[in-house]
Amino acid sequence: MKKSILLAFVAIAASLCVSAQPAPDWLRNIVIYQVYPSSYKDSDGNGIGDIRGVISKLDYIQSLGVGAIWFNPLFASGWIDGGYDVTDFYRVDPRFGTNNDLVELVEKAHERGIRVMLDLVAGHTSDKHPWFLESASDTNLQHSDYYIWSDRLPDAQAERDLAKMMQDPNFMQNTTGKWMKSDFPRAKYYYKNFYACQPALNYGYANPDPERPWEQSVDAPGPKAVRQELKNILAFWYGKGVDGFRVDMAASLVKNDRDKTEIMRLWREMREWSDANYPERVLMAEWSDPKHCLVGGFNVDMNLNGTKSAIRQMYFDRKHQADGGCYFSLNGGAPSVRDLYGNPWPEEKIDRTTGPADMLKSFYDHYTDCVAATREYGRYAIITGNHDHLRFNTGARNDPSQLKVMMAWVMTMPMPILYYGDEIGIRSLVSLPNVEGANHNGKERAGGRSPMQWDSSANAGFSTCAPEDIYIPVCPEWTPATSYPMYLEWKAAGCKNPTAPGAITVESQDSDPESLLNWTRSLISLRKEVPAFWAESDFVPLFNAEQPYPMVYLRTDGKETYLIALNPTAKKQEIMLDKRSAAPTVVRSFGKATYKPVRKGDRLTMAPVSALIVKL
Repeated sequence: MKKSILLAFVAIAASLCVSAQPAPDWLRNIVIYQVYPSSYKDSDGNGIGDIRGVISKLDYIQSLGVGAIWFNPLFASGWIDGGYDVTDFYRVDPRFGTNNDLVELVEKAHERGIRVMLDLVAGHTSDKHPWFLESASDTNLQHSDYYIWSDRLPDAQAERDLAKMMQDPNFMQNTTGKWMKSDFPRAKYYYKNFYACQPALNYGYANPDPERPWEQSVDAPGPKAVRQELKNILAFWYGKGVDGFRVDMAASLVKNDRDKTEIMRLWREMREWSDANYPERVLMAEWSDPKHCLVGGFNVDMNLNGTKSAIRQMYFDRKHQADGGCYFSLNGGAPSVRDLYGNPWPEEKIDRTTGPADMLKSFYDHYTDCVAATREYGRYAIITGNHDHLRFNTGARNDPSQLKVMMAWVMTMPMPILYYGDEIGIRSLVSLPNVEGANHNGKERAGGRSPMQWDSSANAGFSTCAPEDIYIPVCPEWTPATSYPMYLEWKAAGCKNPTAPGAITVESQDSDPESLLNWTRSLISLRKEVPAFWAESDFVPLFNAEQPYPMVYLRTDGKETYLIALNPTAKKQEIMLDKRSAAPTVVRSFGKATYKPVRKGDRLTMAPVSALIVKL
């Protein structure tokens, strides 16, 4: 870690009077399973998933070996942004069921040894929320200062942003700028947090400008009341047995807080209050900056694969996933030359300078630096995917053998989060319908939200509704298509993908010992049983800039050491390592791969698309 970064990190911790607090023990060796509830299982035939559908699949979830379920928002919503525009934080949305249904789900999950975490949209509400409507009408009511209002925009940039946003025919689902025009009597504008339909809750400004009366301090009555409301929401659901929350846009609450000092103070307060009153509960953040997030009080941060992240090119190219441009690719990190829709990239958009060694080093440097700085504070999780990005099975990475190699990577990292459907290899397609704000500013999120695929019946067993009534299409086959229209053409032509056996359903993979599903189960079982793979155990990269494939690293708890080697490419890879073991034991493998001690060291030989885990 660079000295300047370390000193800054120490200064942050000192300014907050922070002492390290380890995460609850139940986080040590679990995999968290993310469920997008609208897409998991429909129990009543209306084409949308619900809580009773999840309850009916708890035995399946238990069979995966996961230790916790994290649900995307279940609260009452205006459904402009997939549940993230909340209209009531204390009530389950009727599309999913009732509060009683959720309590029953929690109880039945607990009976199976599975914790339940909910999604908390802490930074904003829907513009249909009663708090917002009350705030919009009067300056002296209970919720009047829960939001940020102004009769003028702060600067010319805000004026340009608003004008640009209002040119969008669908401007309520536009993320441009920070302010939205108001038609309410309270003021001409309100501050938004994401879409225009999501007014920001008022947690105050870190450095309020007295020339801007809307900028209240974090200790003003309105922001203090909002902070208390946040505790009330947590307490309400903790009282129902919920084990924790993943917090959406966790860094967004306090405004004008460049060094994150005030937002860290806020979450440190929440963590200390939670630990004191509800021990063993967990706070997990959408932040992807553990030096602020974990020191600021969260138990878990998530290493997100956004376009500017250090981990991005392990999954996708910088533009989005096309036919390469990432580490886990058959072509060995060669650049993408086509876009998401199969069209050729203009030459000026093709990145021909970043190679696989750069991609791997970027990830290693970021991850090891962050873990070294924060391991005493919390966990930095690696995801298979999530609702905001495309899936493993995207573009040219469309075969179960490729997905097995990638799954081996995530499941042997210190803390994995498994996105529903990735365990069977659900395919991401672009040009799916833009359902409930899934896609924005050209970002194709709908492809990562399609329904879970259970069996060979209609709608892949997700719902008994007529196919035209399902809220978003399914794609239960291993197809080379990259877009939904291409998939329909491919299917109508009677084409088959000859390289991928079986269908992408639980039914077709459940009893197949060679399936992606059972490979995933096997990896989860291994990490549960072996402390060397647990969250606090060391991750040690063995990086060779001259030979970036195979990817090789160690996991060790100081007592046992395991070597993981991954070759996602279409070429045989061989590398000599320092001598580490006289008698290595293979504990998991896929494809043809060998680890052989020889006179000069240890020879690692890996066939195309293979994975190897050995105990040293």
